[in-house]
Amino acid sequence: MINISGSHTFDVPRERVWPRIFDPISLMGLIPGCEEIIQTAPGEYQGKLRLGVAGIRGTYHSLVKIVEEAPPERCCFEGVLSGPTGVIQGQARFTLIDCGATSQIQYEASGVISGALATINPRFIDRTVESLVRIGLGCLNKQLKAQSFLVNEE
Repeated sequence: MINISGSHTFDVPRERVWPRIFDPISLMGLIPGCEEIIQTAPGEYQGKLRLGVAGIRGTYHSLVKIVEEAPPERCCFEGVLSGPTGVIQGQARFTLIDCGATSQIQYEASGVISGALATINPRFIDRTVESLVRIGLGCLNKQLKAQSFLVNEE
């Protein structure tokens, strides 16, 4: 079982953050190991990731469906990540809080792991997923700040 939660502050208003969270091109640069993300239908995305966790490596395919959203405030989605060493099925939700010139995302996610991935210590998996989320959110903040800088320079 995976259980993570946390928050991250962005240096831009939430109206700038929300569309980037759902942009496949933007997401590819934010998710470590991501090789492909395609929007296959409204609110549905498929992707391919190359991951290596504790000696278990492989290419994993993902399917993510938005099950509830209230732009630009909150979203809930379900997904499946499957590959040669196992499957992770889960749900995640986030809230994007308006803080004026900045914004904050609060998130929580849970999932069930099967296959060889399930033999890895659950705390290690939680920490790895949390680290990947922090890296991705940090990259998104850097992209948004750089974009703000370029817009302000014009």
